[in-house]
Amino acid sequence: MTYPFKFKDASEPTLTFGRQREWGPLAATEVHATPGRYPGRVMAEHRVIFYLTPAVPTDCSCEGVGHFRVQSPYDFDLVPGGAGGVWEDHAPCDMVSVRLSPGLLSSTAEALGLPGGRADLAPKIGARDPLVEHVVRALVAELQAPAPAGRIYADSLATALSTRLLQNFASPSTTSLQTLSKPQVRRIVDFVEAHLDGELTLEQLSEVAGISIPHLTTLFRRTMGQSVHAYVMERRVQRARGLLLAGRASIAQVALETGFAHQSHLARWMRRLLGVTPSEVLRA
Repeated sequence: MTYPFKFKDASEPTLTFGRQREWGPLAATEVHATPGRYPGRVMAEHRVIFYLTPAVPTDCSCEGVGHFRVQSPYDFDLVPGGAGGVWEDHAPCDMVSVRLSPGLLSSTAEALGLPGGRADLAPKIGARDPLVEHVVRALVAELQAPAPAGRIYADSLATALSTRLLQNFASPSTTSLQTLSKPQVRRIVDFVEAHLDGELTLEQLSEVAGISIPHLTTLFRRTMGQSVHAYVMERRVQRARGLLLAGRASIAQVALETGFAHQSHLARWMRRLLGVTPSEVLRA
């Protein structure tokens, strides 16, 4: 079946849904998208959208978190329940959409002993995680299998996936803890994206957010689930990967354009975060 979306001054992009299976609180669906801009449909379920097609330029945003990138297979976007956004693919793209019920996340949060059984996930665009990838690969195999595996196998995958998401991608905020506001997050994200080629400082970002440096470092980690430095280096590496895949600059040039001190600096961080070197990205 297809789900057309119409936009002014654009052709009609369509989503085509292929094989799909549901195992209680967990479901997976094959999706093919033609090039175009899609509004993010707001759903109660949490979604993990895995990309299967290599080197597709994609411009995504979810609740103020997003960026332009050239995606690699098994990059994924995490869309919490109730969140909306916009996705624009600049080439045909195959994906797998994995949906998890709020009840599954809540029961997992209780089992993990999270404060108040908190089961809030933070939006994430262009994420990578080896365990999440392993679970989704298993789900893809299940979609392609002539007969589904037993429910106990699906339940084990659901538990593994929900546990990993809460451990690595949970929003640390609760009603009793202050976090950055959505406008503050947008201003910080936009400023970082616009200045990745230069030297970013905590003083600059604290001014953008309108708060002190100690306040920024505490609230940023609480809101984004990582330190300011870790976030900036992740964005530098992702930008560098996109430029390398575009093939318009050398590794040394890309390093300078993304704020790294030199080529070896880029290589060290790319291997740490992506598990590959710049040369391997070029060969891909």
